[in-house]
Amino acid sequence: MKSRSHLYRSFSVFAVGLLAAAPAALGQAFYLVSKAQVFTQTSSAGAVADPRAPFAFNVESATNTTLTLPAGSTIAVPFFSGDNAYRLEQVFATKAALDAAFPNGTYRLTGAGIPSLSFNLTADSYPSGTPAVTGGTWNSGGLLVVDPTQNVTINLSTFTNYATSGVGGHMETNIQGLFDNVSLSNQVTSVALFGSPAVATPINTITIPARTLTSGRVYRGEVDWQTATTLDTATIPGGGVVTLWGKVLNFYIAALAPGTTPPPAPLIAGQPANQVAPVGSRATFSVGFSVGGVANQFNNLSADWYFNGVRINPDGAKYTFGGPGFALTVNNLTAADAGTYSAVLVNAGGIVTSAAATLTLGPTPLPTFTLQPSTQPLTVAAGSTVVLGAAANNATAYQWQRDGANIPGATTATLVVGGPGGVAPAAPGNYRVNATNSVGGAFSTATALTVVSTNDPGRLINLSILTPLAAGESMTMGTVLGGGDATATKPLLARAAGPSLSQFNISDFLPAPSMTLNFTTPTPAVVVATNTGWGGSATLSEAFGAVGAFPFVSTTSRDSAIFRPGLAPGDYTVEVRDAGNGSGRVIAELYDSTPNATFSANTPRLINVSVLKQIPAGGTLTVGFVIGGSTGKTVLVRAVGPRLGLAPFNIAGAMSAPTMTLVNTSTGATIATNTAWGGDPAVLQTANRVGAFAVTDPASKDAMLLMTLPAGNYTAQVGPVAGTPGGTAIVEVYEVP
Repeated sequence: MKSRSHLYRSFSVFAVGLLAAAPAALGQAFYLVSKAQVFTQTSSAGAVADPRAPFAFNVESATNTTLTLPAGSTIAVPFFSGDNAYRLEQVFATKAALDAAFPNGTYRLTGAGIPSLSFNLTADSYPSGTPAVTGGTWNSGGLLVVDPTQNVTINLSTFTNYATSGVGGHMETNIQGLFDNVSLSNQVTSVALFGSPAVATPINTITIPARTLTSGRVYRGEVDWQTATTLDTATIPGGGVVTLWGKVLNFYIAALAPGTTPPPAPLIAGQPANQVAPVGSRATFSVGFSVGGVANQFNNLSADWYFNGVRINPDGAKYTFGGPGFALTVNNLTAADAGTYSAVLVNAGGIVTSAAATLTLGPTPLPTFTLQPSTQPLTVAAGSTVVLGAAANNATAYQWQRDGANIPGATTATLVVGGPGGVAPAAPGNYRVNATNSVGGAFSTATALTVVSTNDPGRLINLSILTPLAAGESMTMGTVLGGGDATATKPLLARAAGPSLSQFNISDFLPAPSMTLNFTTPTPAVVVATNTGWGGSATLSEAFGAVGAFPFVSTTSRDSAIFRPGLAPGDYTVEVRDAGNGSGRVIAELYDSTPNATFSANTPRLINVSVLKQIPAGGTLTVGFVIGGSTGKTVLVRAVGPRLGLAPFNIAGAMSAPTMTLVNTSTGATIATNTAWGGDPAVLQTANRVGAFAVTDPASKDAMLLMTLPAGNYTAQVGPVAGTPGGTAIVEVYEVP
């Protein structure tokens, strides 16, 4: 069962027997009504009512149902698409307020296809005893401090009516890592369900083996007690009807080895701001903070967001995390999202809670464009693929037009025309898109498209990377030569400039860049050439001039270059490092050295260029590429991080959330940005066409852009999303035929 909040997970765990025995039936036949008290412990004085959500009423239903209260009034149980379930959750500041809204008595759920279901909440049956935790030292920041090098035993209060009240009792404990994969859990039930044995005694201790926790990190503890007053596994075959009275205890554990000084507790520097947003749009909340006087210090610091006092679990759909200030974005807003949002920040030094910000739902405005199709006229070669993209806030539908007439089937934010897989042959005309919602629509700017026959079509002719290299660090660029006659060859120029950057007032250059050109199509790869110091070669000077590359500062500079006039089609890599283990900035470049006058359809092209590089937190990798020829070209640009951490790559330290900005180098104008590709079908289909390695998870944080660009110079600026760690990423540019 997916969990929208910690309360739902806590109130549903009693049905562990249902979960284990009938998972297929559960999604169709699980019904729950519960009341609960929620406690938090932050000191040795004991637990207190949770300040955010101390009392709660919950309903969970597998089908579309109506809840009837004891007095006869009714409430439709709302549907949560992210969880694919019907759920009602209400929290209250006092027990009196809870009982006034949802008094004790018999509740009923009714709906099509199910019998009327009864839930016995006729008298308080909350688990007895006040929740309490001992077994460590409570620090002034409100955390239970334990020594991770030793076995730790946490003692719990006794659940005195565990097997004596109601029709059954359940207890569960959880210790969850906030920065690692530690997950310790245990649970017992006092009744046998679907073959699961009954356990006569509750859990009295939590044991954490030595070295399970990591010093300096924080862990969330949760203990749940439930008493069931209804437990019906017969009315709904294979499912269950459950009424629960629950208690929940939350606390945090700081693992600190002896002699370890805890960090300062976080401080709130900027509170979340109130938001007004229309239905169907999104709202983003963030919190400014500092640790020890350092702003935005993320090291071993975690943040939880709460809606109306209930912790939110990010699911990548309704709720997404990412961006400055531990930003929370609430997507596809409905009336149910109006309320208060607050953040809780915690590290091994302590806990701090932000002020609550209010989200108010306003009227729906007309769509407004955040990304226009190309504002420049586009000229493309006959037979080319053309891609136009747009994005508009508050839009629920798109319709593309050519010369004012709707294009059949062109109803997504991305229009693909012409070329293999296009919806229609590329045709000249003026293209625009109408973005609409329930209020009305708005038209994008129009893009004038011209289609010509030419022997000089648009194509990738250069890749350049300007980046620092640490001592001992290397960088790998790649390219694929193809697209023409398989028997033809191509001239290629590769350069690594360090000392020659001095002419651009760069003083911290790499002192002695060295490069190796490898032919990787065969197995094993073959070294084509190496160079450390270009030596003032006349052949290389001539090659520089032919492609318009800047000259090196002297014939004795230790810049490197390799020129090969006749490379066979296939895959190549260029590895760059410093020959003397130095550090500094370097610009590494690949050039297609084919003269325009000799280019033909048989000439191999740079059909893919790429770079694999470690990018630090807060850093940016600038990847330049040039589209040459007399027409525009469609390209797929990808900044892939998370996918590199999976098989078959299994790269340790892969970047978790890259963001990419595409810039027109000549004008400095931003063309588009992307942080998560979102499963765009046009991007996925195009990646398959051009032979890119598969990235198929629509929820992945990899960044991708697909668009047609005029001939010219461009840069892709790539780095980790603010507030996320750095890591290894590959930046790729593919030509799309």
